[in-house]
Amino acid sequence: MNLSIAPMGVALKILKIKIEGDQKKLLANMGFVVDANVTVVAENAGNLIINIKDSRVAIDLAKKIMVSPV
Repeated sequence: MNLSIAPMGVALKILKIKIEGDQKKLLANMGFVVDANVTVVAENAGNLIINIKDSRVAIDLAKKIMVSPV
């Protein structure tokens, strides 16, 4: 499933990121890499707030990040 339809509060593992180029590098710098654990904290106006590596990050590219439950 993609991250945009993931349930809130459930621990998830990133399987694949369907983005190339600079955006993928930016996400990697924030910790969004394959096998990273993430949790959806909240949704605000279509953007998701994600808990990753003890930080909260708001992203709008959630449809491009494939995840599965841990």
